[in-house]
Amino acid sequence: MPYSDTARQTECVMIPAVDSTRRTACISSQVGCPVGCKFCATGIGGLDGNLSAGRIVEQVWRLNQLPGVDRITNIVFMGMGEPLANFQPVMHAVRTIAAPWGMGVGARKITVSTVGMHKAIEKLAEELALPVTLALSLHAPNDDLRRQLIPWADFTTIDQLISACTAWFNKTGREITLEYILLAGVNDRPEHAQELAVVAKKLRANINLIRYNEVESLAFKRPETDDVHKFQHVLRERGLNVHIRASRGRDIAAACGQLRHEHTGA
Repeated sequence: MPYSDTARQTECVMIPAVDSTRRTACISSQVGCPVGCKFCATGIGGLDGNLSAGRIVEQVWRLNQLPGVDRITNIVFMGMGEPLANFQPVMHAVRTIAAPWGMGVGARKITVSTVGMHKAIEKLAEELALPVTLALSLHAPNDDLRRQLIPWADFTTIDQLISACTAWFNKTGREITLEYILLAGVNDRPEHAQELAVVAKKLRANINLIRYNEVESLAFKRPETDDVHKFQHVLRERGLNVHIRASRGRDIAAACGQLRHEHTGA
């Protein structure tokens, strides 16, 4: 649902599980996003501002009120914005969401997704009272391609991210989730999978492959199903734990940034 913060809008989405009572809230940490990933609808309008901790928690509360939800069981900070660029409000919100007196969703069921701010990842590792899951939006297996897709990659190399994520694991004992959006003809070739395997083998990590949801004003395309399975096969042959994330919400433009973009044109 588009979510109004005074005159501005962000978005949050409830993702139901087909075969269980799991109800995941995909929530935003900012209004818009400063990162400007070339394939993402969120970056089209840039950053309007940070959300307060209260506004972040309110998204979960609002989703809990939807008919048939019962209760939100899991949280992913994979909506609009870069959570680690709004660090303190996000941490405050996580504490409130996890607290028995708050939303009662345990920290281990909360995932914080980042495009890769290596210093902030190291800072997050110090929050040992909050055993959240860390997801790294990698989206490219080498620095050259990553810089083409993610402007902020100019400031952080993959080697720096590997170092920060290794420090995270050593500090918390929790594996990283590598998020990898597959863009047809851009980063979904077998040679990209081979490169990604080299990166992933340096970490204690799971890999989520995500088929791109098209954005009308952007040139990127969704990969063919056969190409996705070939990509997964290369990684599995290297002994990696890799899954293809089930696509949901494509029919209602519910990928990151699409709801607000479709609703406002921002």
